[in-house]
Amino acid sequence: MENNKETLKHRLLLGACVSLFFVFTFVLYAPLKLYIENKDVLWFDFQSTLIVALVSSVVVFALMLLITSLPKKVIHTGLCCLVFAIALGLFLQGNFLNTDYGSSVLDGSEIAWKDYTTYGAINSAVWAACIAMPFAFWMVFREQWRKILIFSSLLLVVVQAIILGATLLQNSNNLHKITYEVTRDGIYELSEDENTIVFLLDSFDDEYFDKVKKDFPDYKERLSGFTEYSNTLATGSDTAVALPSALTGEAYTKDKQYSEYIDSSWNNSVYKLLHDKGVDTRIFAKTAYVGVDATEDLDNIVDYMDTSGAYTTMAGTMYKYAAYTYAPHYLKEYLWMDLDTISTYKSKNAYSVNDAQFYSDYVRSQGFTYTDDYKKSLRVYNLNGASKPYVLTRSTIKSINGSSLNDQIYGSFNCLFSMIEDLKQSGAYENATIIITASSGNKDLHQNPLMLIKEKGVTEGFEKSDAPVSLFDLAPTLASTVTKNYSTYGTGVSIFDMDEKTERTRDYYYNTGDNSNTRIEHYSTESSAADAEKMLLVDNYYSSTSVSKYKLGTSLTFAMDATANMYCTEGFSSTDGWKTYLAGPQSEMVIPISSIPDDAEDIHVFMGVGSVDKYTQVIIYANEKPIYSQRITKSLKNEGLNFTVPNPLIKDDNILSLKFVFPEISSEEFELTQDKRTKTFSAETFKMYTQ
Repeated sequence: MENNKETLKHRLLLGACVSLFFVFTFVLYAPLKLYIENKDVLWFDFQSTLIVALVSSVVVFALMLLITSLPKKVIHTGLCCLVFAIALGLFLQGNFLNTDYGSSVLDGSEIAWKDYTTYGAINSAVWAACIAMPFAFWMVFREQWRKILIFSSLLLVVVQAIILGATLLQNSNNLHKITYEVTRDGIYELSEDENTIVFLLDSFDDEYFDKVKKDFPDYKERLSGFTEYSNTLATGSDTAVALPSALTGEAYTKDKQYSEYIDSSWNNSVYKLLHDKGVDTRIFAKTAYVGVDATEDLDNIVDYMDTSGAYTTMAGTMYKYAAYTYAPHYLKEYLWMDLDTISTYKSKNAYSVNDAQFYSDYVRSQGFTYTDDYKKSLRVYNLNGASKPYVLTRSTIKSINGSSLNDQIYGSFNCLFSMIEDLKQSGAYENATIIITASSGNKDLHQNPLMLIKEKGVTEGFEKSDAPVSLFDLAPTLASTVTKNYSTYGTGVSIFDMDEKTERTRDYYYNTGDNSNTRIEHYSTESSAADAEKMLLVDNYYSSTSVSKYKLGTSLTFAMDATANMYCTEGFSSTDGWKTYLAGPQSEMVIPISSIPDDAEDIHVFMGVGSVDKYTQVIIYANEKPIYSQRITKSLKNEGLNFTVPNPLIKDDNILSLKFVFPEISSEEFELTQDKRTKTFSAETFKMYTQ
């Protein structure tokens, strides 16, 4: 009969505790910790990593429990001591013992391993102590060693669980990832039977159509069957607010994170209805404007995580990286890697908004092609239209020296007229519904965009209507092509239902503000969309105005959720959705830092740059002391802005003022409103850290 200390129950208890310590440390905690630390460069989302880590943890724990518990006596003892020793070494290495090797493992840079001999010797000694410790307990504390291993294992699991929970709570708003992509698949393919085609331009004001009429005197013939709706009100401005709300009929009011709004606005959208009705539905727009539910409803979306082998590649990559991070120094050389392999499943066929490329590819494809694979199709093309920078020539090719607004407008319609003529010659024109519109205008509050519509079956004449149309009507208008019940989409009113006698109140949402005071202004109007002065301000929707202390190492964005903008006090414009411009002769951020390590010599600052609009000199001051000077060039977009703040410059209260001074821009611009000042470059991300 077995001694009580050798029963299976006792072996299971010890085996379970040391196995849990190992599994929690390496199989669960390690990949989740590494994901959070590197979330900015990983394409897959946290939920995918969590699922893999949880499943792997259950499987590995079950196997290790069997391995450590089934053997008896000295083999059981030795295995439990070894598992605890390895888990302890992994815990110390991953959390305390690593050095940066002068390079991030993520960037592919080679490491000069021979330069770390002293560190390697110390690291090996620590690991040797970890291996020896549980065996020493067993030999010296014969009666207590089991309790020591059990208590130590559970204590270190609890410690890591608390740290992980706090880290997840702190980063809960920054772990959302888009794991799918809008592709160019079927971009010029239409149905042989019936098509709905929407050209959704950017910043194309209704007033700009007067330029088209002047440049194309035969516009009525080219647009035969169309009606011009000159009294159209956009959903909002600019693109980040206007485009998704026009596509889905749902307004953004800052009541939730922008990424959450994008996802929720596509829940039960009109595109689900169209898809369920058998319409081949493809929207060609920036992926970031398309919610996760659209992956089931749009036929040109690729979800990486649905691709065969994606989870295997992701898991293999994360666990190899975990092995590298948690391994002793002298094993790291054999586990060294960069994370380029995580891009294996990214599509090489992503859609990007580029009018010149769009038109040249269309010409190269010899126009539209037609198929009988489906009876109906919907194609929505988001194009630059009249938005800056102006690069289109009148031939709809890109000019490396830039162009003008007039040329941009001409080039845009040169493309549209070519595609319309193609439809006419192929015989597909009569049975097509065609909408030419814009997500917003470009005058006053940008509220009055272009709107031209040709209904199915109409091919003659050119009409003009002052019906009070809203871009919120686009979703129900699309629904009306397949059903008579479209009241649940957008305004619930199709454009085809309205005439000039219609009376209604229309809503408009304008993204504005500057620095930390970003907001969306909600307007309503019963008047003409062109009359901005008669638009009534109903409400303001603000981002959180509270300024929290910045924790070193935290990645912030200047995007619509604007986590970095809370520290902006001067010279920052409102976000355009993905970036915020520095404008005028000076921009300033005032950042209260939660704590600075006592041994920190410098604070490193990185600002990701989205675009460079003016090549000029910038001088950066840290608490009024100049620390950096450089001439801004095109390379800044690729390199970002990197500079170092000497720790002695930080005030005793840990408040850091960063001033970006542009001496070549006139100080007279201080008298101008933020949107009238000279744009220098746009910021996308912000991070401060110590080595």
